This record gives sequence, structure tokens and C-alpha cells, in this order.
Amino acid sequence: MPKIAILGANGQVGAELCLLLSRMESIELVPVCRNPTGSAFLRFSGIACRHGRPADSAEAPGLIGDCDAIVNCALGTGTPAEIRAFDEKLIGNMFAHSKAGAIVIHCSTLMVHGDPRPGKILRARDSYGRVKLAAEREVWRHSKRAGKPAFILRLGHVCGPLQNITDKIRREIAANSVLLLQEDAYSNTVYTVTIVDALMSILAGNYQPASFDLTNSPQWTWREVYDYEARMIGQTLSPQLVSAPAPPTVARTISASVKQAARRWAASPVIRRNLERALALAPRATNERAQATWFKMRARAEIGALAAERVPAPELSWTRLDKRPMAGLQETATLLNGNRYSALEEDVRNRWPRDLPLADVQT
Repeated sequence: MPKIAILGANGQVGAELCLLLSRMESIELVPVCRNPTGSAFLRFSGIACRHGRPADSAEAPGLIGDCDAIVNCALGTGTPAEIRAFDEKLIGNMFAHSKAGAIVIHCSTLMVHGDPRPGKILRARDSYGRVKLAAEREVWRHSKRAGKPAFILRLGHVCGPLQNITDKIRREIAANSVLLLQEDAYSNTVYTVTIVDALMSILAGNYQPASFDLTNSPQWTWREVYDYEARMIGQTLSPQLVSAPAPPTVARTISASVKQAARRWAASPVIRRNLERALALAPRATNERAQATWFKMRARAEIGALAAERVPAPELSWTRLDKRPMAGLQETATLLNGNRYSALEEDVRNRWPRDLPLADVQT
């Protein structure tokens, strides 16, 4: 029975994968969390965990040294430089301190393919995509050095009962405030049941080491995602259909970038302090004009927000990013029809108390 370590088991994706994997008798699950506080939810759900920092070379052997496969769902925090430093230590330890022949499965992101918005000629990566691509390169570098097989799963919008995007979609459906595009578009979503299917297929030896773009199998449209979630909460989906936003022109893109840079410049503490000092020395009339200008700007922004027309979420019009899908996985719809989530959602509802309502303050 293979022993599978899940790093970052206290995160949204890691926790849900652990809940699903814990029901499989063919593996031994080893969730790894930084401390007992982070693992509270999993332990309360009856899943034993290991505690420590796998990015620490002194602690890593005791956390993953006896595991046959390591699945990295850990997410670094801080500045891009701090995240890169964390990833380098963690990835190095996964290969250096795992047992001989261990498989390393690293969860990355589809954003390594660059800006997903339609109409883009040059799909530049944002800082998140650049950091994740750097981590992928570290995986391949250490895999070659250690002689251990590695797999990279590039995830898009991860859906499942514990995921933020699923909660957002369900709240929109319940409030009858769903906006969808008139021309239905493919989503880059992947349900956690499909991630589990991918992990088990890799462990079964069905794939050679490579990078894969993991989305639903076959890829779902956004309408299919919303239809499924509506069924799950027993609601009727009545979306408002709108046209896709026009791709930004070069001039508008440059103008927006300049305005954004100007706002950041004006909001910096150093600039604000210097402006305040200058105004303190200026005549009273100048101060009053400056204050009046500020009030008008704030009022214009607030009125504009009230009158603003609702627009569809940007991801609804993103391009397809599954450039290298995992062929041969079970269909996501089939996995979901197997009620993989039913026991999980029941556990979540029953084990944790409902949050207290807000106080009914009498004024």
C-alpha cells in the first residue's frame, strides 16, 4: 500500500484532496501541516496528520522520508522573492529527503501560460505566473539531479465543496444574480475529484513524467459548471445573458496602465506626507480648493459605483489554457455522479457549528 504525503494539507485544495483520499483503502494518507492549529479541521474530521515544516531540511526527513509519493499543494506567502526562496527550499527537500524512487507531484497553475484574457497578442505572465514557472523549473532541475520521477499538474479554477469559487457560484445562484455570456465559453475549471483521479492514475503508472494542464475531463463550459452547482443546491438557474466585453485597445491599455501607476504613486506614504507638508504651508484658499477637489473626486467615485453596470466576471471570457491535457482520465461528470462529495459535504455540515448571526442592533 503506497504511502502518499500531501504537503500544504491545511490549504483549501490540500484539505479537500485529503478528505477525498482518506476514503480510499488502496493508499495510506499522510497529510502534512505546519502545526496542530492548521490541521485542526482534518483531525476533527478523523484524519491523522504530521506536523512540521517540510521546507526545513532538519524536519523534512521525518515528515516525508518514508513516503512513496509526495504531492505538493503548499503555497508560499510574502513577496515574490520570498515565495521563490520558500519554493526552492521546499522543492529541494522533496527530492533530497524522500525515499529512493519516490514520485514527486507538484501542483502548479495554468497562469504559467500567461495572460488568459482574449484579444492579447503578447500573453505576458503576471508575478504569480512567473513565480510558479520558476518553481516548475526547480522541480525539473532537482528531478534530473536526484533521478526521481516528477509530474507537474497545472490547475485552473479549482472547484469543490470547500473551494472559494464554488461558494461564490452557489451564492450567485441562490441570489438569482448570475451573469453569463451569451456565447458560452469553455472554462478552465477542475473539480477536486478529477485532481484525485489524476493523482491515482499517476500512481498506477498510466503516465510518464511530464507537465500536464489539468481541467475537467472533457473540459466544461461555464454554463455546465453553473448548471451543476445549481443542481447541487436545489436551485433553478436563471442567468442574465450578456455580451462579452470588447477586448481593450492598445490606447486604452496604455491609458489604464498610466492611471494605475499614477494612483499608486499618489497613494504612496512618502508622496502623501510631502503633499500634506506642502499644503500646510500653502495659503488657506489653496487648501480649501484642494479639499473641495478631493470631495468631488470621492463623490464622483461613489456615485459612479452606484450607477455602474454589472459586468460578467473576467474569467468567464478567458481563453482555453489546456494546452497539454491529461488524456485518458475518467469523465468528470461520471466522477461527480458517483456522489464523491456527498459524504464530504455532510461531514462539513455536521461536524462544525454554524457561525453565529450578526447582532440585531436596535438604534
